[in-house]
Amino acid sequence: MYKHIYKKFLDFARDDRGSVVVEAVMVLPVLAWWFAASLVYFDAFKARNVNLKAAYTISDMVSRELNSDAAGIDQNYINGLASAFEYFTSGHGTNASIRVTMVWCESDCDQENRVLNLDWSSGTNGKVELTQAELANYDDVIPIMPQNDRVVLVETFIDYDPAFNVGLTSKNFDNLIVTRLRFAPRLDWDYGTG
Repeated sequence: MYKHIYKKFLDFARDDRGSVVVEAVMVLPVLAWWFAASLVYFDAFKARNVNLKAAYTISDMVSRELNSDAAGIDQNYINGLASAFEYFTSGHGTNASIRVTMVWCESDCDQENRVLNLDWSSGTNGKVELTQAELANYDDVIPIMPQNDRVVLVETFIDYDPAFNVGLTSKNFDNLIVTRLRFAPRLDWDYGTG
């Protein structure tokens, strides 16, 4: 009798009918998760890359500006830059905003002894202007520059929410680009219109 039960057990163990269906049921959830995770991580890296390129484009646009005799940079110009940034990053995040700041080096401009001053700063969509006190936090990202030289700090901010919950949480892509002006020694802020 035990021999008969043992034989039935061995026959059952050797039977491979239906094993493809069982394997598919076991592997399909893992494959589905892997596919969704691949899409989400690829999309997140693409969104980060698009946002960084847009930040460099906005910074380059500002660096090519010239001061005209009629007016300087105003809030309308900054809002236009923000609109361009939103256009460049459309579909790759939400709550896009920018902050543009003009900084100059007043005295001995080596890394240890330099004094950085703020000419002007302006933000959009709730980003407040950078203050002189907050400028000290940017000392390590602003390169060494000659005395009385100016650079433009362009900061971009955008929120990214993944399409699926695969372990990647919502991210804030914040970029800071420091650019020297190309054609003008400085860009003045037009306080009359902003």
